[in-house]
Amino acid sequence: MQPTANARIPGNRHSTHRLSVPVSWPDRIEIISISALLPGDSPRLGGLDEEHVQRLAETETTLPPILVHRGTMRVIDGMHRLRAAAQAGHKEIQVEFFEGSEEEGFIRAVKANIVHGLPLTLADRRAAAARILTT
Repeated sequence: MQPTANARIPGNRHSTHRLSVPVSWPDRIEIISISALLPGDSPRLGGLDEEHVQRLAETETTLPPILVHRGTMRVIDGMHRLRAAAQAGHKEIQVEFFEGSEEEGFIRAVKANIVHGLPLTLADRRAAAARILTT
């Protein structure tokens, strides 16, 4: 089992969430041009929350890498962080690549959004559960 360390992840202006990440986490990331990335298949029915993007863009905390499907370069988890980085004028972003199928990537996106960041709405969770069950 790999050792872990706690990292503070910004949620919204009223709370923060704790995420246990592997100690070697920085060794598994790559720096990728933002222009090389495509939007993914998000479990969020309403799309991006621009207020959340703005809060992330204004934070001085280093945000965790986004998760990207290597085969398609589509963002699995981290569209708010990606938009915030672009809004802040960054040309590159830290990426962790995912090697599974697109269906597995969607499940990973749902799991990630349950653990950290802006919570999924009840409608988002219901729609994601229905989609996963039909997959």
